Amino acid sequence: MGLSANAKYLLEQRYCKPGETPEAVFKRTAECLADKDMKLEERLYDLMTNGIFLPNSPAIYNSGATKPSLHACYCLPIEDDIGSIFNTISAMARIFKDGGGVGINFSNLREKNAELSGGGSSSGTISFMTIFDNIVEVVKQGGYRRGALMGVLWYYHPEIFNFIKVKLEGKLQNFNLSIMVTDEFMQKVDDKENGVIDIISPKYGKIKEVRAKDIFDIMAFTSWVNGDPALLFYNRINQDNPFYPDKPIVTTNPCSEVGLPPYGACCLGSINISKLVWKNTFNFDRFHDMCQVATRVLINMNKISHYPLPAIKKEMEAHSPLGVGIMGFADCLIKLGINYDSQECLDFIDKIGKVYTEATRSIDPETFHFYRRIIAPTGSLSILADCSSGIEPIYDVAFQRNLVVGKIEETRDLYKSQYCRTAYQVSPEWHVKVLAQWQKYADGGVSKTVNMPNNASVEDIKEVYKLAWKMGVKGITVYRDGSREEQVLYSRPSTPPKVYMGKCSDGTCTL
Repeated sequence: MGLSANAKYLLEQRYCKPGETPEAVFKRTAECLADKDMKLEERLYDLMTNGIFLPNSPAIYNSGATKPSLHACYCLPIEDDIGSIFNTISAMARIFKDGGGVGINFSNLREKNAELSGGGSSSGTISFMTIFDNIVEVVKQGGYRRGALMGVLWYYHPEIFNFIKVKLEGKLQNFNLSIMVTDEFMQKVDDKENGVIDIISPKYGKIKEVRAKDIFDIMAFTSWVNGDPALLFYNRINQDNPFYPDKPIVTTNPCSEVGLPPYGACCLGSINISKLVWKNTFNFDRFHDMCQVATRVLINMNKISHYPLPAIKKEMEAHSPLGVGIMGFADCLIKLGINYDSQECLDFIDKIGKVYTEATRSIDPETFHFYRRIIAPTGSLSILADCSSGIEPIYDVAFQRNLVVGKIEETRDLYKSQYCRTAYQVSPEWHVKVLAQWQKYADGGVSKTVNMPNNASVEDIKEVYKLAWKMGVKGITVYRDGSREEQVLYSRPSTPPKVYMGKCSDGTCTL
């Protein structure tokens, strides 16, 4: 099977080295990731050119380099002193240069106006985050990827209210933002008598009390306005952490599907399961085989990758996380005659999930790997594989992607099927159900956006958050259609809507 026109365009614009053909990109990548195993190299080349398995974008872009940086994203620590802050900035810039993204929990930084040991007062957590935000503008990752940056803050930090509304003020536009919450916090949201939480300063300790509901309400409103912040569920994330509580995870990668310890890296690749359907039947044996091949490739990636910092190399040698993921899920369901929002879909996830788990565990079983199964977003990879993205329903029967390298229009004859369900035909409740079902089988995390129609209410978003927590997902992101002036996906041939952005006439948020 040849590459699609969109795949060739993207390879030429983003991945091809000078004088390199699109097909040669996969040859270079397979040779690097096979690590001198000729049979694996041939197998991987065949899988990539046929859109069945692809490693994450940095592996495709950087394979063959003298010191190839093959990983998609990293989690960095930060401490409350100027040396640590600028060491983290330097580390982030080096990671961006190689095409990686970064996640940081900024909760260790003291709040604005807190005293400094040398006299004076702190400019505050958000002030320092602005420096990180500006670095994304300066370092453009060679023009082949958007800079990816996640900023996390604990719900009890003194600057939590400013953090929640910061994007409405036009700041931190290069960040994805998430709030880390506990089960206790979620329980207190609806507790009218005992729903108070402590606000805790990194310098002074407890400084006041606020209602959990107040934090939750304003967060739901700002998410209604522009999609940020997302929620991360600390207890559920650490349920799969073998080192908890000695080494708790408090940070995720930019797309929030991977919670990692400090200096951890994401080693990701995705299987296009729509290619495993033949005559309305899913080939579970071949899926088992693909999971094993993918696991072997990702183990090699961890072994041969160049790491931007010695601390990252040390962490990866000790824990070696990897994430075999899924794409083409919506296309697979359509081919099988299964509606996305149906019990039959959940039952199919159960069937495939058991194979997914067993197969990834069967390779290198004696070696500890922090994770083996992570379902990442696959925007670029799904274009290369010519399939639907990740485990998302299709956005629309015809839609446009706005990429760094240009605009790509997508549609497939498959989407004429009666079993085709678009993102906005699927109710928010069913988005969460599918996410939670996949999370049962992913020991890492699952990337999934809950798409909501433009007329969804703030109360609707609150209900999605509560349902996600109750159903045991690790994080939840909602997006109300048209709530940003710029968005990656648009239904064709519509134009970007001009919508209320939560600002007053003078451009200042008054929340």
